[in-house]
Amino acid sequence: MSRNIQVFFKKRTLLSTAFIATALSFLWFAQPVSAYTLSNSTFNISTGTHGDISSLKLTGDNFPTNYVMNSSNAPNQNTSDHQWLGELMFTYRLNNGAWTKAWTSKSADARTQSQSGNTVNITYQNSANSEGIRNFRVNESYSLVSDYLHWNIQLTNTSNQTLEIGDLGLPLPFNEFWTGGSDEQIYETRVVTQSFIGNNSSYVTAQRPSGIGPSLLLMPDASTGAGFEYMDNWRIQDHPGSKWAGDQGGWVEGLSVYYIHSNVIKSTGRGYLPSTSLTLAPGASKTYAFKFFKAPTEQSIQDKLYAEGLVDVAVVPGMIVPTDQTAKFDLRTTKTITSVTAQYPGETTLTSLGSSAGNHNLYSLRMNRMGPNNITVNYGNNEKTVLQFYAIEPVAASLQRHATFMVDKQQWNVPGDIRDKVFDDWMMQSNSKRNNFAGYWGWGDDWGYTHGQFLAEKNVQNPVATEVTAVDKYLETAIWGNLMADHHTDYLVPDFLMAPPNTTPTYRGYAYPHIYNTYFSMYKISKLYPGLVTYSQPSSTYLLRAYNIMKALYDGPVAYNWNTGLMGEVTTPEIIKALQDEGFTTQANDIIAKMNTKYNNFANTTYPYGSEYNYDNTGEEAVYMLAKMKNNTTIKNKINTKTRAVRGKMPVWYYHSDPVTINGEPWWQFQYTASLAGTAMDDWVRNHSTSPEYEQRLTYAAKLANLSAINSGQISSDPADIGAVSWTYQAMKGNNGALGLDNGPLFNGWRGMSGEADLGLFGAIKLLSSDVAVDPIFGVYGYGCEVTDNGTSYVVTPKDGVFQRLNLITEKWGMELGRDRYTSATVAKAKNSASFTLTNATPGTAHSTKVTFSGMAPGTYNVTVNNAASGSFTAVSGQPATASLNIGTAASYEIKVQQGTVIPSPSIIVKYNMNQSSGVTVSDSSGSNNHATLTGTTSWGSGRSGANNALNLSGTSAYASLPSGVVSQLNDFTVSAWVKITANSDWSRIFDFGTGTDSYMFLAPQSGEGGGMRFAITSEGNGSEQQLTSSSPLATGQWKHVAVTLSGTTGRLYVDGVQVAVNTGMTLKPSSLGSTSQNYIGKSQFDDPNLNGAVDDFNIYSRALSASEITALFGGTQPSGISSEEDSLIQPEASEKPLEELEGQQPTDKDEPVVPEDESASGSETPESAETPEAPEAPEVPVANP
Repeated sequence: MSRNIQVFFKKRTLLSTAFIATALSFLWFAQPVSAYTLSNSTFNISTGTHGDISSLKLTGDNFPTNYVMNSSNAPNQNTSDHQWLGELMFTYRLNNGAWTKAWTSKSADARTQSQSGNTVNITYQNSANSEGIRNFRVNESYSLVSDYLHWNIQLTNTSNQTLEIGDLGLPLPFNEFWTGGSDEQIYETRVVTQSFIGNNSSYVTAQRPSGIGPSLLLMPDASTGAGFEYMDNWRIQDHPGSKWAGDQGGWVEGLSVYYIHSNVIKSTGRGYLPSTSLTLAPGASKTYAFKFFKAPTEQSIQDKLYAEGLVDVAVVPGMIVPTDQTAKFDLRTTKTITSVTAQYPGETTLTSLGSSAGNHNLYSLRMNRMGPNNITVNYGNNEKTVLQFYAIEPVAASLQRHATFMVDKQQWNVPGDIRDKVFDDWMMQSNSKRNNFAGYWGWGDDWGYTHGQFLAEKNVQNPVATEVTAVDKYLETAIWGNLMADHHTDYLVPDFLMAPPNTTPTYRGYAYPHIYNTYFSMYKISKLYPGLVTYSQPSSTYLLRAYNIMKALYDGPVAYNWNTGLMGEVTTPEIIKALQDEGFTTQANDIIAKMNTKYNNFANTTYPYGSEYNYDNTGEEAVYMLAKMKNNTTIKNKINTKTRAVRGKMPVWYYHSDPVTINGEPWWQFQYTASLAGTAMDDWVRNHSTSPEYEQRLTYAAKLANLSAINSGQISSDPADIGAVSWTYQAMKGNNGALGLDNGPLFNGWRGMSGEADLGLFGAIKLLSSDVAVDPIFGVYGYGCEVTDNGTSYVVTPKDGVFQRLNLITEKWGMELGRDRYTSATVAKAKNSASFTLTNATPGTAHSTKVTFSGMAPGTYNVTVNNAASGSFTAVSGQPATASLNIGTAASYEIKVQQGTVIPSPSIIVKYNMNQSSGVTVSDSSGSNNHATLTGTTSWGSGRSGANNALNLSGTSAYASLPSGVVSQLNDFTVSAWVKITANSDWSRIFDFGTGTDSYMFLAPQSGEGGGMRFAITSEGNGSEQQLTSSSPLATGQWKHVAVTLSGTTGRLYVDGVQVAVNTGMTLKPSSLGSTSQNYIGKSQFDDPNLNGAVDDFNIYSRALSASEITALFGGTQPSGISSEEDSLIQPEASEKPLEELEGQQPTDKDEPVVPEDESASGSETPESAETPEAPEAPEVPVANP
């Protein structure tokens, strides 16, 4: 953040720089004038001259936090229209006459105050002010009673006419002033407020936004019938000139007033519940009271609600529920529940599940009407509360609906125009694209660049050809061709797109992850589905552009980087892994070094939540990622505690598990942080929580929160808007339209502009899962799925919308597919077996699918695909285990993972005859389905002696990738192949199987400085290699047969059937390398040159062939050791055809190799120290309110 505290872009809120200077100058010197003090072992209270509570502190608190605003900590609000906590606001009339305003803040002449022991009494009556308290008396008191502060309000009709109090409002300005001061001031002296407007079971909490220490809890005194039915937030349109209105006097949120009665104020249009009045006959009185408690934990808040006679509500999976899923809720109360009714009974299935010990009353809920659905609970002595649910379309259908809408309606197709291929914002108010490309505040930044980011990641999980092509063209034309047209070497990203010359700055770091994540998702799509479409670039180009943009974020003249957590950084470990997998180790190490520096910057701070605002949520996701990379549980705990603290726990859909932003509760609901920081909560629950079943409730609600922004008709019923998304929800609603960029009307409380909603959906896709938990209240419950407990195992039907992740929360077990989907699963509670039905994402295309398990019982596991052996793996306690599934061309497969002894591998496990003529899949005719995938400038040409075909590799970007774990079960082995080298380069590879530069086995036709052909294997880097080296390099320009064998500890290397090297001390075997994930023909684990030549008849055997068998292979004879069963599995060459015909990366003429763009960008030097690079000061930019 710059010195002038520029607040813009993400949640841009108009702040007064002048105010901040004033506020800071007074902050530590202005002292409140106190009338009385009250104190005991729980509270330290000071009252002010206005009859207000000017200081409310908790005895023994972690910090000396004053939980309320006063003239000292909010000097600009010390105005004549002040509404400090304890002041009251009324609107009344006599005998149905005109409504009259009556505020205690305008009744100084009618106020008397006194103290008696631990009670302060304030009385108002007979004010001479026309807007003061008259015609009725107010007796207000604050009393310390046992462990609570009792706030009593007695109203007496002193007139001789019927008195109707239409409004009775309680201003509650807790110390939620966040725009000035250091982190220590914000996180130690300020609080975040959360509320439940729920009639008799209403409550409000105030807690430091760090989550450290206790909360202040305000609730009705149940014996008085008090409660809240309405909340009104002051906006400048309704209160012109007031410093108590939002975005005035440095107070972003503005005053929120909570109403016991709201029959007049309801005209501001902010309500959700029916409004009422209080009518008093002459001389009659009515008393309302509230209690303040100190609540040490989340659970203690719930326990106090229950103990005080209110209804404590627990709910799963949250207050936002897809229509194909069943919610459950618990009403815990000491009182009798008389009825529970649905707002739309004809479209709701509401079922009582009975009660259990501890006064738990359980219900199940299924909603068919999308949008808000209220459940009214009547209980006790004519008391009630209202739970506000929200129904959304089934997740998969909702995500697909929005993706289709984006391609059909949000993408510009105007060749030659600066807008071409842009995914623009959709405006519900005009049923059209926004069409603002004038520069600042136009298309770009966090609202423009995130549309493509969502659509790309959605297609990683669920590919649709038209969507993939749309994203590819967006990247190629809108981003690379237009936005970054002047930055193909420095990779800087202008903050907005405009016609050249683009004068918008490139310093804003927040923009960079949106672009590099879109490229990274495109890389993943092209790797997972190489034949789906014709891609504009090789997959390596997408990856390297992602890397170089990320590099520019830190090495370029960019701000908001080294000390700021950015949205979308959760992908960093994936990007590092992809760079390593592709052999870009220099680039991977560069990112690792940068993250080490960034981690150290946060590790040395007390409150590691750095953002462009003093208080914010957007950095939590990134800092948690860094802490996870460095295994720092302390920081992870801080982040989890903080993000839980600022999320609502109340049973209303627009607050539940949604983080409070700098705007406070009144608006900006469903910011992207709901899901992005939800990644931290999810990881904590699955790996660290001591009460995961309890924490899971709020955690899963975060996974669903941002999905509410997709319009399936519940936001706008206009057919033109179905499938669009809304930037944010405005909980305070109101008559003044939407706040933020472009304003416009509200649509059932939602903004009409797409905005940043897609960033939240990007986060949701990376988070959605089916989770099974044994909840202490609800028992076995399936979050995002249906689950059946059959005693020894769980049977799960996923409905989470992504269908790739399954977690057992209680048992701490997990499964994640690298591609494809599962439609049902059975998992043993003992965690020693699992089975599932896999649906092929691309039927007709054979491939390998990686599935990662966590929490499997230690042991060896066999994997079968349709009852055919598909390898084995060993699970070690505390470590993930990965299996590689050989998936063919069918639509679905049955996968089983069972504990047992390793199934012996067949003698021949890979047989690549190389007889295709097109396509990017190398068919395995061994029967093991170990098909390989081609990347780069490959082609098919004449094989050895003109027999059939061979695979031509260009020596630049071309190589073949074999399935993960293809050699992981081998001890003795043979690898043989025919190779024709066009030109030798030191350390190019015929094959290289490994997991990076520490663990691998390779065969190089030429070792360093023109040395002989070498085979090497190591599990501890190149300094520990066990080698076989011939006396000379492999000859060029002719077909040569090569083979490597290992039998026991003896390795042999052959050329043309003749042994050229032997080593009798080889203790390492392929199985010593574990489940290798980077298995290549023609490519190295290192940044070595790719193979320049052709490969034919590449075979891998699970035994060491004899010298005579090797000679026979050279002579064209099949080894005699292959069984008749294996022989029957080998397909005859004449019938072999490519598995797919692709329109994608077509072969190019071998004489004109194509170097993937960006491949020459080989990274930067690793920083020598963890010093924070000095970021350039951000240029002055006008502050505005989007």
